[in-house]
Amino acid sequence: MKLSYFELLSPDPVYVQNIGSIISPKLKDLSSIGINTYQYYLTVLLMDLKTYFIMLGQEEQYERLSEEEKSQINIFELLLSNEQSASLLQKILNFFIKENVILSLENRYFLVQKNKETIGVITKETYPAICDFICQRNCIKSNQKEDLSKIKSKKALEIMKKLQKGRSEKAKQTKADKNMELGNIISAVANKSQSLNIINIWDLTIYQVWDCFIRLSNNSMYQIQSMSVAAWGNKDNFFDATAWFKSLDTAN
Repeated sequence: MKLSYFELLSPDPVYVQNIGSIISPKLKDLSSIGINTYQYYLTVLLMDLKTYFIMLGQEEQYERLSEEEKSQINIFELLLSNEQSASLLQKILNFFIKENVILSLENRYFLVQKNKETIGVITKETYPAICDFICQRNCIKSNQKEDLSKIKSKKALEIMKKLQKGRSEKAKQTKADKNMELGNIISAVANKSQSLNIINIWDLTIYQVWDCFIRLSNNSMYQIQSMSVAAWGNKDNFFDATAWFKSLDTAN
């Protein structure tokens, strides 16, 4: 389910039935745990099977698995297969979910409780959706893969494997842009905005900061284009005066 633009921008948690209330953390919340910890939390939520094996130093073991064996392994069950990784995942979910997330290791799921009353359950079936909700509220695209174990058609399974392989190869080719690092974005927005500064920007949610950055970038381009058209005109004799408030939601 795609959250609405209003829900994504809201400073309040977004309640998802049978799951809980998903938070868009504020910058000061990120600062309190540290940017590296925050990025590590997201890495775990975005983790695929190969990344899991690499983090354990077992890449060779992963490569020895057949495609059929790989498709039968569930990342949520792997994370809950030992107490240490299960406790880590509990800590991560508690950071992004307002209610109290309780680990039930023997049952291989998490209970979401409010005032000691269970309002949701996080299982291997609902975990991918929860990761996606968290990613939406943090203004990042989820790379949670489709559960291949549920695909019965051999032809459909082959197609999905090819799609996942293509996405993985494309992700490897993507280089990190230092200009887009969060610290740099915070500095740029705080010094460009007419109302935000390096003191009050920490009260914004992570989604709001990225939204402000995109708006400021678009508005800068709009001002340049409007001045150019006013001075020199253009070949089409047309200028879109509504461009400054066009929806950004299509990019999210």
